[in-house]
Amino acid sequence: MNISIDNVIRAMSISLDLSQVSSEHDTPVIENISNVDYTSHKFIHHSHRTTYMALEIANFIKLSEDQKKQLYVASLLHDIGAANYLVQSHSFNSFIKKHCEIGADITKNFPIFNKISDIILNHHENFDGSGAMGLSGNNILIESQIIRICDLIEILYNETIPPLKQKNNIISWIKKNENVIFSSKLVNAFLQISSKDLFWFNIENISFMEFILNTVSPNINECLNLEQFQDIAYIFSNIIDNKSKFTATHSRGISELAYTVSKFIGYPEDKCIKMKISGLLHDIGKLAIPTSILDKNGSLTSQEFDIIKSHVYYTKVILDSIVGIDDISDWASNHHEKLNGKGYPRSLSANQLSEESRIIGVCDIYQALTEDRPYRNGFHSQKAFDIMDNMVYENLICKKALTLLKKALTFNNKISS
Repeated sequence: MNISIDNVIRAMSISLDLSQVSSEHDTPVIENISNVDYTSHKFIHHSHRTTYMALEIANFIKLSEDQKKQLYVASLLHDIGAANYLVQSHSFNSFIKKHCEIGADITKNFPIFNKISDIILNHHENFDGSGAMGLSGNNILIESQIIRICDLIEILYNETIPPLKQKNNIISWIKKNENVIFSSKLVNAFLQISSKDLFWFNIENISFMEFILNTVSPNINECLNLEQFQDIAYIFSNIIDNKSKFTATHSRGISELAYTVSKFIGYPEDKCIKMKISGLLHDIGKLAIPTSILDKNGSLTSQEFDIIKSHVYYTKVILDSIVGIDDISDWASNHHEKLNGKGYPRSLSANQLSEESRIIGVCDIYQALTEDRPYRNGFHSQKAFDIMDNMVYENLICKKALTLLKKALTFNNKISS
């Protein structure tokens, strides 16, 4: 199985954008070094604009193809360490350092592009040495320097103002910080590429014209095998589960349950791994849900529940953008469908739900019931199964899938003991 790494990276950036939209912030904050107020900035297209500008500069200064590939991946994922705290990550100096370290740690085992961890670690460094890690000048990776200048330009950019009306103010601010935040080399590169109106119109339209990014992107032909895709799924499951303090191991728990049941049934190993990946990624759409709703200590309002329900829609949107994983996308995004057709988001009926989707569904319910939540402690295994038996009686979940889960756990416990 070969999966386009470019597809995967762009899907990851979509999920990060969704996370940025759902971030909620109350406190006005300013980053001391750059004196830029980030509190009113909308981060919805932050990674794509940053990446577009970074590649324009990379092409202008003639970085090597390998450097451009590493820069491309790192730019799209540069805020992966602060997926749910975008304003804070660009504002509080201590958090800036922390989110760089978290991002570097998350990506240290990223397949193929093994330099992006170091690039992300240093993407908030200032040329004069006043940045988070204290590096200066050419001790800062050039790719990190490029992301730094493009990151700040994107935040200076205001979507509510025509681009050419704000062009001169942005250029002036960049020039004022030459040899302070940015090197003369990169300031000059920015001045050259930004002298063309095309540059500003591309920034304005990056949100709905993906081909703009395609025009400057390096040609990435590398593909991931199933095990490498699983590595990336683990990376994203950590981000998903860290979205809420009450779901620290939820995705990983479901992935292990799904794998255990799949092995018990006798699925081929590749299919077992696909089921594990489905579990790891089934809640990726929760990155679009505000933490205040996920962590609410009490009953949800009907409006809040409607928002919660949208997470499976976003899971499918994200996973469908990766060519060649249609099965994983379906299994992952059908986990809230019910046999009586009253599940969500697609109201699928029993004959439309595969065995694999039914298994992921019962694994999700079992894992949720046995976990602590804001409004209750986790149930004992037998209590969880009693509740699920009643769900079978109500024609909500599959009796066979539940039986397989029970038998697989019993068998697995016997093997362990």
